[in-house]
Amino acid sequence: MNSDRFSQQTVEEGTKRIMDSAVSRILKAKQYAAERDHRVKVHSFEVELHGDNHNHLVRYDRGVWSCDCEEFQLRGVCAHVMAMEEILGEAVDPAMLTTPR
Repeated sequence: MNSDRFSQQTVEEGTKRIMDSAVSRILKAKQYAAERDHRVKVHSFEVELHGDNHNHLVRYDRGVWSCDCEEFQLRGVCAHVMAMEEILGEAVDPAMLTTPR
């Protein structure tokens, strides 16, 4: 009987350690997410943005933006890129507005 109680206690302690560890990881993740402006830096991505008329492919690679829309080809920035800048905030470098050609 005493060994059964010991085994049960050992299992309960192990379970508590696992739960404490999981809670700790969740709290750390929430902290990182809350501090995203200075903890997260995006280096590259590719997304499909669903526009009002067409879907557009927006890419970002180490500070260089691109979009397959006509506006981006003319100006070097567009609503699709600006939307992704707004979504990602400080995690990306801003696109630079160029003068029309």
